[in-house]
Amino acid sequence: MEKAEELANSVPPNNPEMDPPDVLEVRLGKARLGDSTAFSEIYDQFSARIYNFASRMIGSREDAEDITQDTFLLAFRNLKDLREQDRFEQWLFRIARNEVYKRQRKARFKPESLDDSDRGILRVLKSEDSAGNPENRMLSAELGKKVRAVFDSLPMKYKETLVLATLQGMDYQEISRILGRGLSSVKTDVYRARLILSEKLRKYSNP
Repeated sequence: MEKAEELANSVPPNNPEMDPPDVLEVRLGKARLGDSTAFSEIYDQFSARIYNFASRMIGSREDAEDITQDTFLLAFRNLKDLREQDRFEQWLFRIARNEVYKRQRKARFKPESLDDSDRGILRVLKSEDSAGNPENRMLSAELGKKVRAVFDSLPMKYKETLVLATLQGMDYQEISRILGRGLSSVKTDVYRARLILSEKLRKYSNP
């Protein structure tokens, strides 16, 4: 367990290439038996994605690091409960999501300003007709804080679907499994989140 805590003390800036499913399956099997090296490799593979999800959801780097640590510690302790190893990543995101909601209820975080990497939020507004698209007008640095404020104002259920679909690149089926909601509900929430963002950004652009 000490090894698990040590591994969770640093969050890598970038995610390495995803390993084949069979490699992950072997590592999970070893980690179940307490192999700290296998757990370390699993952490290296997924920690950046979990950190990015948490940081976008709550807007605080410090809290996102704590959530990432807690997520992997819980995963390590509860690997025995994972029944479908091919859905490990979705299971991991469910743990992270629960930790985000716990942290939100405690109201311990304060959103930080938007940095360059956060501008991926704006990809949700892409369309074939981009000439008048708010995305193009929002890319300027002086409007970055407003973009972040708009994103942070979204209800959590819209924010999480948007982060998973757009910034994490997951399909609706994966999101449905993580959130425990129906496929049609997920699609509707992503659509509504995009609509709300688009409308609010237009208000900022055209006061």
